[in-house]
Amino acid sequence: MKDIDRRLFMKLAGAAGCALVLRPDLSFAGEIDNISIAWMTDPVTWDPNQRLSPDPQSILKTVFDQPLDQTPDLTLVPSVVTEWKLADDGLSLHVKLRDDVKFSDGTRLTAEDFAYTYHQRFVKGDQVDLVVGFGVVSDIEVISPTEAVMRFSKPFPTAAQWLAFSASYIVSKAYAEKVGIQGMQTNPMGSGPYMLKEYKRDSRIVLTRRDDYWGEKPSIKQLTFEIIPDPTARLAALESGTVDIAMELSIRDVKRLQKSGNFNAIANPIARIIYVTIRADGTFADRNIRLAAAHAVDKKLLSKAFFGGEAATIDFPTVPGMPGSPKNSSFAYDPAKSKELLAASGYSTDKPVTLSMATTNGQFPGDYDMARAIVTMWEKVGIKANLTVITEAQWYELNASGKLPDASLFVWENGTGDPELFTGHMFNEEMPFATYRTPEVTARVKPLFSEPNYEKRIKGYEELNAYLIDEGAIIPLVQAIQTIGYRKGLTLTPWANGWIRPFAIKSA
Repeated sequence: MKDIDRRLFMKLAGAAGCALVLRPDLSFAGEIDNISIAWMTDPVTWDPNQRLSPDPQSILKTVFDQPLDQTPDLTLVPSVVTEWKLADDGLSLHVKLRDDVKFSDGTRLTAEDFAYTYHQRFVKGDQVDLVVGFGVVSDIEVISPTEAVMRFSKPFPTAAQWLAFSASYIVSKAYAEKVGIQGMQTNPMGSGPYMLKEYKRDSRIVLTRRDDYWGEKPSIKQLTFEIIPDPTARLAALESGTVDIAMELSIRDVKRLQKSGNFNAIANPIARIIYVTIRADGTFADRNIRLAAAHAVDKKLLSKAFFGGEAATIDFPTVPGMPGSPKNSSFAYDPAKSKELLAASGYSTDKPVTLSMATTNGQFPGDYDMARAIVTMWEKVGIKANLTVITEAQWYELNASGKLPDASLFVWENGTGDPELFTGHMFNEEMPFATYRTPEVTARVKPLFSEPNYEKRIKGYEELNAYLIDEGAIIPLVQAIQTIGYRKGLTLTPWANGWIRPFAIKSA
C-alpha cells in the first residue's frame, strides 16, 4: 500500500497548535464543563453512513468511531482497527480490531459490527452513501471478534483511506436491526467519545462525554453545537459570549478578531476546494461556452476579495501539492479569449448566452457573494447567468434528479490525500456527485478506481485532470480556507481535513 504525499498535509496543518481562549467558568484542573460552537448546518441525518457531505462529519465523529483515524496532517493511524494490510493485487484487506471498544449502550464492538457496516447494510438494501466507497466489497470474512478480511470484486487500492473518510463510521449491528433505518436517522448510538443528550432540529445539539470511552478522553464534559447558518450571526454569537468558538467567518472578520484584545482567530488551509460545477448537457453542451466561462473567471481577484489573498488559486480539481496534479500546466484568466470563443458560437455582450447557476449562502465564507462576482465576470464577456440560492442538501437532491442548474458554486472535501476522492468521484457518472457526465470521461476515470499500481494510477489522474480542464468540464477556483474565531484561554489544533476534534480543544 502506497503512502500519499505527506508534504502537502504538513503544509495544510501548519497552523496547528495555535493558542485559543480561557473563559472564567472553565475548570482549572484541565476539565472544561462546556464548550459551545457556532456551527453552519445541522446533520441531515444521524445515520453516520448515510451522507458523505463534509460539514456534519465533525459532529458525527463525536458520537461514532471510524476504523482508522488521522493525525492533523492526515497521516493514517490506528483506531478501532489496530492493524491493516492490503493485498498486493488490491483484492482484499486484512484488519485486526481492538477488543476493548464498547458502544454507549455497553455492548462490545466486534468484527461482526465491522462486517455489518461495510457490507451487510448494502446487501440488505439500506440507502447509504457509504456504498459509494465500499460498494466493491463482495464479502467480509469474520475470523474472530477482533479479526476480519474484506474481499473486493475488483482492486480497491484506496480501501484504507476510505476507512478514515467521510461517512465511514462503525455502527452497531444489534442496534441497527433493533431500531431500523428510521431509528438510526433520529436516535444515534455509537462507540465514540460522546452521547447525544439534547437535540433540537436546526437549532441545538448537546453532547455529553462518555467517561467509559476506550480512547483518548476529551477534556470537555459537555459539547454544544449551536446551529447558526448565517456567518454574521455566528460572529455576533461569539462576540456576545453566547458561544466559545465560531466557525466559517469571513476573512475580514478573522483579521479583525486577530487584531482584537479579546479574541483570536485562524485561517486554516484545508484539503477542500471551491469550484464551479459544469453540466455536460443543456447550455454547456457547447464546449466553446464551457471554456469561455472558465477563461472569464479571475481567480486571483476572488482570492483577494473573499480570502484576503490567503486562498491559493487552483487550475485543477485538487489542492496544491496533492498527487494527480498535472505538472507544468495551468489555465489562464483571459476574458478576450472568452469573447472569441463565444463569438464562434454566435454570442456576444450584446447577444449573451443565458444559463442557470446555483449557490449556497453561508455554507462557507463568502459563497453567495463569490457567486455574484462570478456572474458579474461572466456578464462582461457575454454570459448571462440567472443565480438562485440553494442549500447543500438541495444540491445533492437536484443533482440526483438531474435538475441541477447548468453551473453551481460548490465545495468539495478530500481528507484522504488521494486524487480518487477529488477527480475520481467528481467525474465518474456512476457516482452521485458527478455533474459533468459523458461516456468519454467515464471511460477515462473508471479504470483508475481499480488500478493497483500507485504510480500508474497517479499518472492516469494527471492525464485525466489535464483533459478535463482542456474540455472545460469544471472551473476550479481556490483551495478552501477554514476560518475559526474563538475566545482566549483555549488551545485548539486544527485538522487538515477541516474537522474539529473535541480532544484537540483544551484549556490553556
